[in-house]
Amino acid sequence: MARGSNARGRPVADLDIRFEWHGGDWERLFDAQIELVKSDVARAKAEDRLVVYLSCPISARGGGYSGTNVDVAQAIQRRLLERWGEGVWILNPAQYQMESRAGTGLMNMHARRLGIDIEALVRDHGPPGGGDYMRMWTKVLAENGEQVGRHAVDPRLADTGQYFDAYYFIGPTDVQKMFLGEGETLTAGISEYFARKTAVDPDFCDYYSVSGIAWEPLVPGAVMDVDQARLRNEWQRRRNDFLRFYLFRAGANYSLGCHDEWNIFLGLNARRRAILEKADGRELGGIGEQIAGFFDGRQIDPASTEIGVSGGYAI
Repeated sequence: MARGSNARGRPVADLDIRFEWHGGDWERLFDAQIELVKSDVARAKAEDRLVVYLSCPISARGGGYSGTNVDVAQAIQRRLLERWGEGVWILNPAQYQMESRAGTGLMNMHARRLGIDIEALVRDHGPPGGGDYMRMWTKVLAENGEQVGRHAVDPRLADTGQYFDAYYFIGPTDVQKMFLGEGETLTAGISEYFARKTAVDPDFCDYYSVSGIAWEPLVPGAVMDVDQARLRNEWQRRRNDFLRFYLFRAGANYSLGCHDEWNIFLGLNARRRAILEKADGRELGGIGEQIAGFFDGRQIDPASTEIGVSGGYAI
C-alpha cells in the first residue's frame, strides 16, 4: 500500500461492517496501537477478570467537547468499578484515542519506535478520523483465536469477540451523575464545570473563546457596536450548546462511533447464536453465549439486543 493512501473494507472478514481509513504510516501506527490494546485485554483475561467494553462518545460533536467526553468516560469507569469490584476490567477507549493525553502519549510512543513523524503525517495527510478508530475497535472487539486467557475456544467461534463479557453503552443518567457532583442542579453543575475548566485548562479555554471580543463595560446609554454584539452572541451560543449537549444529549445515542459499536455488538451476538451446537455435552454458541449489553445503568431489553441502528462511520 502506498504511503498515505486510503483503504476501505471489512476490518474483520467475517463481520459485515465496513470502514474507510488512512493507509501508509497512519495504518502502521494504528496497527501498533491495536496490538497494545489487545495485549492489555489479554492480560486482564489471563488474570481471570471479566472484560467490559465502555462504549462512549469521544469526538466533539453537537456542542460537546472531546476533553469533557474523556472526563465523563473516566468518571463512569470509576463508578462502574466501584459497583462491580475487582473481578472486572473495563476497556475505556478514551485512554487509547488521541483526544486524551494518555492516547496521544501512546501514539507518540509508537511513532518514536517506528520512526514516524506524527506532525508531518498530520500536515501531509490530515489527522486520523472515525474510520481509523473504528477499524481499530472492530479488530479489538471481534478478533480472537483458539485461546482466551486460560480457556480454549472452539475454532468455530473464531472472531466472535470471545475476550469480551459485556458492553456498556453510556446514557444520559451516567453523564448527569458526574455533573451533579459539581452542583445541586444539572444547570448549576455543568456551568460550574465549564467555569472551572475555562480557568484551568488552556485547551478548553481556547476552544470556547471567541477572538476579538472587547470586554470593557459599556457606558450607560451607549449602543453596542454591531460586530461586538455578534461576537458576544457567538460566545453565548457556544456556552449554550455545551449546556444543551451535556444536559440533554450526551450518551451513546448521539455518537457515531457508539452507533457502529452497537452494530458490532449485534453482529457478534448474531454469529454466536447462529453457531448453536452441542459439543462434548456442552452448548456451543446460542442465546446463552451472547455478550451481555448494558445501557445507562440497566441491562438492555431482549428486543433491543437484536435491533440495529443507523451507522456512524461505517460505509
